[in-house]
Amino acid sequence: MSVNYHAYQNRGYLLGEHEADAEQWYEKFNGYDPERIAGILGLQRDDDYLYIPYFDDLYRLVLTTGRLERKIKPGEPDREIRHIHTGEPDLPEQRPSGRSTAKEERTWTENVFFNEGMALYHVLLYTADTPRYAGVWVPGSALDGVVSRNPAVNDPLLAPFAGRFSGRCGAFRRACEAFGGTDIKKGDAGYQFRAFSFLPMQVIFWDRDEDFDAQVQVLFDQYVTDYIHFETTGCLISDLFEKLCVLDA
Repeated sequence: MSVNYHAYQNRGYLLGEHEADAEQWYEKFNGYDPERIAGILGLQRDDDYLYIPYFDDLYRLVLTTGRLERKIKPGEPDREIRHIHTGEPDLPEQRPSGRSTAKEERTWTENVFFNEGMALYHVLLYTADTPRYAGVWVPGSALDGVVSRNPAVNDPLLAPFAGRFSGRCGAFRRACEAFGGTDIKKGDAGYQFRAFSFLPMQVIFWDRDEDFDAQVQVLFDQYVTDYIHFETTGCLISDLFEKLCVLDA
């Protein structure tokens, strides 16, 4: 099974739809003391919240409840919670979220996607006291110690993404540049992004030719697990790919 399978499986679901999992994370971070992590990662905090930029969005941890909130961009509609079985919209309960004013409440939402939530919680949970950088780039699938995988099984995130841009290397470049990627001169096109300010990742694309289908590879620093669990890389890949596909729409 691909290390990215669970991230693929949870795409499009809000964290609140996985009620049992969500409640466990809320309880784990209820009353969280942000002093250590804020010092290590240079994060902003106040008496009520810890603020965490992730890709192009700003999130905050509500210290009194352990819940995550995402800042809504101007003009952006809020995300709907849909029932995990019926697909019909659910009305989320009104929950306490710090000491926000009524005006502030309209600019933040608890509707955080599952993969976003895991990326954020995992950074808070797994970051070492002195995280390192190796300066060696490796695929996320190499971080769990599994030496070999079945090459006949297509990765559920990488293969569809490569297929989307097959024969469209220019479109891949445009999407990456529109999202602020830095050209790294690898493959037919390669770009570096920062999921968090302290966590870079590289996406390398090879277009199809007469012998091979289009391929994509995502690389992380070899010591990325000083910040996250190895499976969290799937969440980062999924979230980045979704943002690039929106820009290609």
